Amino acid sequence: MESSSADEAKTVQLLAKGIMEMYEPPLTTINTHLKELTEKQDAVQGMLTSERRRLEDLQNDVMLDALLADIATNREKLVTISNSMMTLHKRVQSLQTRAANVEKAAKLKAANKPGPSSS
Repeated sequence: MESSSADEAKTVQLLAKGIMEMYEPPLTTINTHLKELTEKQDAVQGMLTSERRRLEDLQNDVMLDALLADIATNREKLVTISNSMMTLHKRVQSLQTRAANVEKAAKLKAANKPGPSSS
């Protein structure tokens, strides 16, 4: 029985060796391919991350450009309003001067008119 057990053990070892010889090369190849794919995946992920950052930066630049354009537009509006206010202020001063002159002329005219008792 011992030789039978030894034969069985030898057969099992031969079968295991045969199975290993059959499957080891494809498994090694698959392992190599998986490593390559993992490296490529990491590279692609790095590129995508970099591209996402670049797009975010561009978006921030676009937002900044829009804000700067708004500032320029608002500055132009402010200058226009300021000029209008200055023009209105000058007109008010001119009208006040004119009103004072009219009032002065009316008082002089009233003072120079002879009263009803002197006629």
